[in-house]
Amino acid sequence: MDLEQIYLLYFNDLYRYLFSLTKNHTETEDLIQETFTKAHIVLLSNDIKEIKPWLFKVGYYTFIDRTRKDKKLVMTDDFYQADFNTPETVLLENESLLELLRYLDKIKPVEKQAILLCDLHDCTNQQAADILGLKLSTLKSHLARGRKKLRKMLTKEENNGFI
Repeated sequence: MDLEQIYLLYFNDLYRYLFSLTKNHTETEDLIQETFTKAHIVLLSNDIKEIKPWLFKVGYYTFIDRTRKDKKLVMTDDFYQADFNTPETVLLENESLLELLRYLDKIKPVEKQAILLCDLHDCTNQQAADILGLKLSTLKSHLARGRKKLRKMLTKEENNGFI
């Protein structure tokens, strides 16, 4: 089944599901677009047997990712306080991400991918193993080695006074 058929067949169901999560038409439309974009990428190289539950899962995780990114409240000791992203905060976050990616470029590609999927993109170990085409135990080994190397590099930089 091609993406257009999937879209026509499941759009309304997926829209209602995501709208029940967001309660916002504009946000739901954005999530639908992201979900079908991700679905298109996966469907190019994989044959999914049960499309509807899989598509709903992609939509749900897209919603979770969006919620985490857009979270505007931060818990303090006694109350919630609005967290407004200032340009300075955004710049620092972007610089931190770029610095992290520079460190990740120094380790093996499979270790880098394991860390990116599990730690930055919140994939489970099993999902990451499936994505990378590895056994779960192999992924866990690569993940542990990559984290250890990354930790060692960061500790070395910290001790040298760069961080």
